[in-house]
Amino acid sequence: MANQTCISIGINQYQFLPPLSYGMADAVAIEHFFVDAAGWDAQQCLLLTDMSGEAANKSTYPTRENINRWIKQWSWEILHHGDLVWFFFSGCGVSFGDEDYLIPIDGKTDDLANTCISIRQLYQQFRDIGVNALVFLDANHSQHLSLGGGIGNTTAKLAQEYQIPTFLSCQSHEFSNEDAGLGHGLFTTALLEALNYHPDLNLETIETYLTSRLAELSEHHWKPLQTPLAIIPKGVSEHRPVFSATTQSSISATVPEVVYSPPTQPQFSQDTYAPYTPPMLSVSLVTPESIGTGAIVKRPAPKPIRKEIPNWAKVSFLLTMLVGAGAGIFVFNSQMPAERQPMARPVANDLTSSVSVGVVAATEPIPDLQQARMYIRPGDATSRYQAILAARKITASTPEVASEVKQSIELWSQEIYQIAQSHADKQHWQIAIDTARMVPRDAPNYSTAQGSMLEWKNKLPQG
Repeated sequence: MANQTCISIGINQYQFLPPLSYGMADAVAIEHFFVDAAGWDAQQCLLLTDMSGEAANKSTYPTRENINRWIKQWSWEILHHGDLVWFFFSGCGVSFGDEDYLIPIDGKTDDLANTCISIRQLYQQFRDIGVNALVFLDANHSQHLSLGGGIGNTTAKLAQEYQIPTFLSCQSHEFSNEDAGLGHGLFTTALLEALNYHPDLNLETIETYLTSRLAELSEHHWKPLQTPLAIIPKGVSEHRPVFSATTQSSISATVPEVVYSPPTQPQFSQDTYAPYTPPMLSVSLVTPESIGTGAIVKRPAPKPIRKEIPNWAKVSFLLTMLVGAGAGIFVFNSQMPAERQPMARPVANDLTSSVSVGVVAATEPIPDLQQARMYIRPGDATSRYQAILAARKITASTPEVASEVKQSIELWSQEIYQIAQSHADKQHWQIAIDTARMVPRDAPNYSTAQGSMLEWKNKLPQG
């Protein structure tokens, strides 16, 4: 695979616009992902924020001049023809006339052409340099602006024209939302989940994950619905992995451990959330399960190591406890009337004949399938979609294992559809559609899900 690099831009304190809260945190987290999880060299990543330091003795303050200069210099010096640059922007964007603009920290809405960066200009720069690009824009914070609408329509046309896969945080008539509990924008939160937990990502899985996850995050955090816009140009393979094998291996080895916390209602208190991590510190990535419940629970500090008890002492203690428990049960049963004494369960077959009467031998679980089941969270469609993706990677050693994996995938597909139907019952049509979209093509209920999606689309408000 071609060489890859990342340019990550995040802005909070605009000079001429109202501030955002988590633009910097978004950009920092993306850069940290590529260095800490993906295993890239820090020299492959360029970070431009309000507070980022100098790079190569040059300012990384995200003004229009600096952004344009860095894109040219960074790409010319780091990349070769045909290499791939990941471009991420978290800040304000606006559509005006026939152009979509990203607003740098010194941008002015009354002089967009001379102080901002048009998407056309950005894509033309990538073409002039001769590199491929993958673009993510968390930019539709139009509620902060006094003119224009959100970017989207023009960007979609340009992405097709320049053959650049592009993912926008929401539709042009929607807003990009931030959340104090997450410490990020909702779009960036979903993107970090997809990157960190799917090392074999391709363009199709990015689109599916972002669409379904943003619907859930919007509902859970009481935000207006935010539907991402994915533009995958014709002629670009949507199934090709976006990471090299080396990067996939590195990501797989860095999945963090987290503790699941029961769901909490965000309107009660924000104390249950982890505090915002300053940009200069290491940014912890969290699992979809923890974000899905609104609870980001960090791993507790390791407990002090206790002196190991000898094995013989453990065995002796257990035998003593078992003998004592057996004696107690014998005395209790001997004093109980015969008609009230518990009946021993029969032995199932010859395989368990060596097991004492009344004890049922546990079936040995399939380790890989058990790991897939660990994704499942109550009422969460995305966790079932993740379980399906994990189950598809299982190499069945026997026909029985293959059958159990197939049945599990079919069950989770049916549960995804049921969750979608529950949203439809509440007349949450768009969320229902986005949820049903996760039903796999080869699932028995795929046709049913597609039919329901068509029905629900006809019930969406027009215009």
